[in-house]
Amino acid sequence: MFRILVEKEIADNIKNYRFLLALILCLIVIPLGFVVSQKDYEARRQVYEETVRDYDRTHTTDLDIVLKGGAAFRPPSPLALLSGGVEPLLPTSVETRGFTVDERGAEVQFNNARPIDNPFLALFGRLDLTFIVTTVLAMLVMIFTFNAVAGEKERRTLALVMANAVPRPVVIAAKMAAGSALLAAAFLAGTAAGVLLTIALGVSPFSQPGTVLPFAIGIGISLLFLLVFYNLGLLVSSLSRSQVSAMVSLLSVWVALAMILPKASVVVAKLVRPVKSQQVVDLEKSRFRLQSEADLEAAIKRMAKTTPIIKDMSFDEYAKQRRAKNPAIQTFEKAQTDLKAEATARLNGELDKIDAEFERHRARQAALARNLSRLSPVSCVVHILAELAGTGFAEEERWLETRAAFKRLIDREVAGKQHSYSFADVTWNFVGGLDQKEGSAPKLPAEGVPLAKRLAAVWIDVVLLGLYGLLFFAGAYVSFLRYDVR
Repeated sequence: MFRILVEKEIADNIKNYRFLLALILCLIVIPLGFVVSQKDYEARRQVYEETVRDYDRTHTTDLDIVLKGGAAFRPPSPLALLSGGVEPLLPTSVETRGFTVDERGAEVQFNNARPIDNPFLALFGRLDLTFIVTTVLAMLVMIFTFNAVAGEKERRTLALVMANAVPRPVVIAAKMAAGSALLAAAFLAGTAAGVLLTIALGVSPFSQPGTVLPFAIGIGISLLFLLVFYNLGLLVSSLSRSQVSAMVSLLSVWVALAMILPKASVVVAKLVRPVKSQQVVDLEKSRFRLQSEADLEAAIKRMAKTTPIIKDMSFDEYAKQRRAKNPAIQTFEKAQTDLKAEATARLNGELDKIDAEFERHRARQAALARNLSRLSPVSCVVHILAELAGTGFAEEERWLETRAAFKRLIDREVAGKQHSYSFADVTWNFVGGLDQKEGSAPKLPAEGVPLAKRLAAVWIDVVLLGLYGLLFFAGAYVSFLRYDVR
């Protein structure tokens, strides 16, 4: 009986051209989205490789880092076709600020040099798999399900089916199985066509290592989302008495889940847990740096005025005694080095506190927004696909770690090898400790976020997506058991 009902549902969806419409849309939209996304990736990958080559060619020694600044670059994600995520907002590099560093440590900053090739991309959004699944295919699900129950009631076919000895659970299960199978077939056909087209055009996402498994998981998650949304459509149709009311209700639910709730969660989080802007934090850090430099300069001057022998020297005499390697001068400069080390430790401690406080407040706000948005299965699938694509918040967290690691590297390999001494408002800078051999410049290789860590960031979303599917089907099941088929 179940097989007969499934065949009936499949035949109905084929005869009324719904499956044909879904298949045509998937065969057009999905390959188009894949090709456009991969062409964009290839262009950005070329820019990245050229930038790295140019940097390696012009930054071969420690002295080059001092004079021209150092940088570490982030490669674009090869799986942005799954989801553009927050990649446009992620830094393309982390760089030293200014043209030189000294023993007080490097000041590093993020830089996003990614150009906007087409402003309409920012205006209308990307044609990635996330958009296709949550918008285009979600609309197809509505077309498949809005009259799955209510429409059959209006046509009187549901009463004829139920006049036979057919259990109601079998009927609703057959509708779910047939409709979701047709949608899955259309989606997989479009996905296969998209993959084959990218391979034929030489822009396959699988040319980069470690992309096949995340892509396969992303396709599986997309299928799960289609099943969840199909069950939601069955629930709404089982609660409606007419096709029109079912379609209006489905559209209203989709707008609430896909448009209102995700955006409202961000607004609520900002109101409940406000966070200072990055510009304000940068200004605070700049003030601390300036104050630290002023305090250090004042401390060195006080020490020069109170140190025996040194306090009575003129600048010319100090320079002469320095060349003669006077022990008093060497002791004085050693004391300066100690003062600067203490000032650097205090400054880095204060800057770390500012960064930690800012990141803590921002993380709390983001966590609240994310948890609120998880009330929608649309938000769950958006989060999952973004992390699988390497364009989510795990990548942002990795680059915060990269910034700290890059600063430690530059401080150890470059800044820590320089020395400066002051007397009478004149400063001597010494870079004798820098390695000027070709290829000595320190480099920080780009490292992606491991798949296990990306999955760990979204396991809650995966579980919730499954629970939503079960909840919606249970609701459709109970509603259909009580549905008046007459």
